[in-house]
Amino acid sequence: MDMTESIVKHGYSLAQEIGDILLIFTETGRTYKILKKYLDKKCEKNDRKDLKIVVTTPNEDTYSFLKNEEKIIPILLRYRNKYKSTMIKQAMIKLLQNNLIKEGDTIVTILGVPRTPGSIDTISLIEVSSNDFLLKFHKFINSMEGIKRLVVNEVLDIAMELSIEGKEGKPVGAIFVVGDSERVLKMSSQLILNPFEGHDAVIFDKRVRGTIKELAGIDGAFIISDKGEVISAGRYLEPLSCTLNLPLGLGARHYAAAAISKHTDAVAITVSDSGGVVRMFKDGEMVVEIDPNKLDRECFIPCI
Repeated sequence: MDMTESIVKHGYSLAQEIGDILLIFTETGRTYKILKKYLDKKCEKNDRKDLKIVVTTPNEDTYSFLKNEEKIIPILLRYRNKYKSTMIKQAMIKLLQNNLIKEGDTIVTILGVPRTPGSIDTISLIEVSSNDFLLKFHKFINSMEGIKRLVVNEVLDIAMELSIEGKEGKPVGAIFVVGDSERVLKMSSQLILNPFEGHDAVIFDKRVRGTIKELAGIDGAFIISDKGEVISAGRYLEPLSCTLNLPLGLGARHYAAAAISKHTDAVAITVSDSGGVVRMFKDGEMVVEIDPNKLDRECFIPCI
């Protein structure tokens, strides 16, 4: 038995014993195929029938294969991380978005060196704590109406991709304003010809996502409706002047995002061009700040 198979075997056993979710990361699908041998075995008395098995991958071909498999929940990760802790946090965001975890759950993860296929070498435990900032963020997102929640999650994914990947390998800043589009348009003006005018562009369309990433870095904001329609890009935000309570050191992009969120019912999401930090603003306040390259290790307990 090689090291990968041994880790998968013991990780599965640990999850059966103490876990609520078994979370596996795989690039090629090999790790899952090893696990499948144990899943296909006749159920033993100590098998946990309520154990959720989630298999994540950033590889679209692998994801297509996993979608046809039984007994697992496949999840496609939008980007490849540099560190194990950020891999786990990205997966946790997906688990929260899909309502697969809750406070108090114990997650057993099986993973390896990021961006290196066949490098499985780690079993870890995550305890979903009420103090975890991702859980707090999830509760904030869930306070939104159904379709707007999905749109904000999708825009957040794009922002995280821009933070990790940049554009042509270089950091790129961006601002997205979601919701209350009529009022937002009245408080803004077009800097360039609107590339989305006359197009039925929806944020959930893969081609639209790609277009947004290509246009990221142009001056101005992306304006997106509550239903996910991409209304405009290159929009100069001109909200009314107001007093904002923001951390020191934030630039004009962040102040514009905070101000537009204060004067409208919109949610604004920014990506910093200096450090790639993703921030979300609502009612003039910064409600979340995530650095996808340095997500904290809170509740991340290495076992191997």
